[in-house]
Amino acid sequence: MRRSSWSAVIALVLTPFLASFAHAGGKALACYQQATVPAVYKTVHERVLVRAATQRVVKRPAVYGYQKRRVLVQPERVSYRMTPAVYQTRHRKVMVQRASVGWEYRMIKGVKTLCKVQHPAVYKTVSERVQVQAASKVAVRHPAIYSTVKEKVMVQPASSHVIKEPAVYKTVSRQVMVEPARTVWQPVKVRGCRH
Repeated sequence: MRRSSWSAVIALVLTPFLASFAHAGGKALACYQQATVPAVYKTVHERVLVRAATQRVVKRPAVYGYQKRRVLVQPERVSYRMTPAVYQTRHRKVMVQRASVGWEYRMIKGVKTLCKVQHPAVYKTVSERVQVQAASKVAVRHPAIYSTVKEKVMVQPASSHVIKEPAVYKTVSRQVMVEPARTVWQPVKVRGCRH
């Protein structure tokens, strides 16, 4: 920038002299020509966003499994069983006819004789059914009945969590103009002009 300023100053100062020299036809002490100084560029690096930060929800379903469980099929109960009466046949001797005294005819030595006769008691054996044990009600205990079943149970409940993905950046390079192109007066060596 400083160089261009000096060039402009020199151009302003020399313009009247060059004009007078051209018209006057005097001897040139120094000669200048216009030249273009190209623009000055520099490479700059900047960080640019490629992908913005995002977040997503990941859902995890519930996890189920199977387990065995003992279940009651029939509870304990008591039933009653009837026991019939028990009988026995017993024998006993019973008197059919009492002892007695009576009269009867007998033939003694060919003579019909009336005799007083004693008759003994007459017995006989009879059978009879007697109850030895009365009928009764007996309690019968039936234990509970169990079974094993397979059932589906939740091992882990459903859940969700957030996954955050950071923004993605990259560095890009580009040329930027530091100083634009300009026109300056530069000293030149030409014939007839001392430098």
